[in-house]
Amino acid sequence: MKKPQLALLIGLSALLIMARVQAIEVNDDEQRPLQLLAPAERIVSLVPHATEMLYEIEAEHRILATVAYADYPDAAKELPRVGDYNALNTEAILTLQPDLIIAYPGGPTRPDVDRLIDLGMTVFFSDPQSLEEIAQTLRQLGALTSQETQAEQRATTFEQGMLALGENYSNRTELSVFYEVWHDPFYTLNGDSFISHILTLCGARNVFAGLPMTAPQVSLEAILAQNPDVIVTNTQRAGSDSHWQQRPQMKAVRNQALVGVDPDVMHRPTPILLAGARQLCAELDEHR
Repeated sequence: MKKPQLALLIGLSALLIMARVQAIEVNDDEQRPLQLLAPAERIVSLVPHATEMLYEIEAEHRILATVAYADYPDAAKELPRVGDYNALNTEAILTLQPDLIIAYPGGPTRPDVDRLIDLGMTVFFSDPQSLEEIAQTLRQLGALTSQETQAEQRATTFEQGMLALGENYSNRTELSVFYEVWHDPFYTLNGDSFISHILTLCGARNVFAGLPMTAPQVSLEAILAQNPDVIVTNTQRAGSDSHWQQRPQMKAVRNQALVGVDPDVMHRPTPILLAGARQLCAELDEHR
């Protein structure tokens, strides 16, 4: 073989080798750079939304274990558990030898996660707070697992579905809405939450959008002062036995404008949120 041909062959071989080992690089939700030399094959998911997303992008066979409350889809209920919201079994996680751990950046388990990082584990922090970030997380997980095509399809469907809701409802007569996360005491969400973004797409105004905290506690007096057109609450608390029925002076109660939502659908930063958003927009529209 002539030297030029040999050099060309060696060069092509080197390029092929480099392509195989080209690192996967993403920034997590703490803006920490994360690098994998190959797609993750052994994943421990410590946040329910990430577990659900891995199923969405057809990467579920890579999940070794997850945590309590990771219950969607049904198949996820069969996964081994290595902790819950309050604590992680770090020894069990280390025994599994994952090449990627997906974790929540805050909460009581952060010291456990930091310990795993100190022990050399690769951790991707995930906490999508907006509709855009939900789609972005799908794409990031797709990149980390070499499921880019599936992730792009799911992310695009989610984005287009939300866009269609805005085109259909956002310019209709505006409704003022109190979104009840909890009732004893009252908790709601401010304008930075993806729930508030969905209300805007539905042509509604979150009456507590301007509060500084993402999930603020509010008083009954503050709610009464806002006197919203509609109250959105848990499906189980929107019926005739709702505690709101004791407040007939409120416009929403007087007009029977109590809308029930399933928190297992509406409070998950995953593609299932699109189904909940469609239902919420349709039900709000009935009260215009």
